[in-house]
Amino acid sequence: MKKVKLFKPFVSWRAIVNVVRVLLSDQLAEGPQVKRFEKEFSEKFGLKNVVAVNSGTTALELAYELAKIEKGDEVITTVFTCTATNIPLIRRGAKIVFADIDKDLNINIEDVKNKVTPNTKAIVFVHFGGNNRGLKELIEFCRARSIKLIEDAAQAVGSDFWGKADFACVSLQAIKTLSSGDGGFLICKSDEDYKKARRLRWFGYDRDEKQKKGDIDLTEAGYKYHMNDITAAIGLGNLSVIDKVINHRKKLMNIYSEAGLNSHIWMTAVLGRDYASLSKRLKEHGFETGQHHYRNDKYTLFGGRQKLPVMDSIEDNYFFIPMHHAVSVKQAKKIVSLLQ
Repeated sequence: MKKVKLFKPFVSWRAIVNVVRVLLSDQLAEGPQVKRFEKEFSEKFGLKNVVAVNSGTTALELAYELAKIEKGDEVITTVFTCTATNIPLIRRGAKIVFADIDKDLNINIEDVKNKVTPNTKAIVFVHFGGNNRGLKELIEFCRARSIKLIEDAAQAVGSDFWGKADFACVSLQAIKTLSSGDGGFLICKSDEDYKKARRLRWFGYDRDEKQKKGDIDLTEAGYKYHMNDITAAIGLGNLSVIDKVINHRKKLMNIYSEAGLNSHIWMTAVLGRDYASLSKRLKEHGFETGQHHYRNDKYTLFGGRQKLPVMDSIEDNYFFIPMHHAVSVKQAKKIVSLLQ
């Protein structure tokens, strides 16, 4: 019996060829492939001010820095996300205010509005599974109040509305729709933030200026967050066939959605069902399942559990099913039949 994993990295043949070419070249660090990847990614998805970095988490770190989130600042964020969304806020000393979720697993917009105070510095919107519900409303809400809005768009590539906030952070981690093994993009709304992000990703230097002039002055402390040409080569190869990947995911999404499942471009959730018995049934037929993401306030790091009604009701009643390039339409339909 062929086993179908919950997640599976996609690597195109073009990515393999690209990597070999880079390995045979004399440029492995940040170079022409990174610039090309930024340009082609921007053009493909109609974006501007795109900065390539070495992970989606790094993109979040830079976004929080550029948003000037400091010790004691209140930041409203979802309780249900990868911990990478919120760990950088802990390191900055921010006061995390967890908002509840809705039954589609995205942040509850009304709960966010109710928790805004004069001390709210920023709001983080997570596209859970690629779901963009609530983003437009939050953009208008934050703009009217001069609150910074940061998109954790780690899972959003291929969805129909993303990259619109003050900052948007994309993950290119191994199992994402578009992968470069690891890596990410930070998308900045303002030109000023874009220029600063490019400096901060490489110690504080303007790399182009440094290459032209040699040693130049440093006026701000940056990081080693830049992407390298090997990573970019993988991403460019996969980007060249991304339409095929996205279109297949949309076919699976339609099959799952028509069956009443909570399905988006990157992840499909089964909610309010008996996790133990259904996962056992799927496993017997070769389909892996898992919960994968958990409420963040279960971890001591975040200060302890809070009362969040929807999250409380869903906590023990959700799991995710396979949805990627290696899942066939026939297999998706089989999964649906097993969930009946």
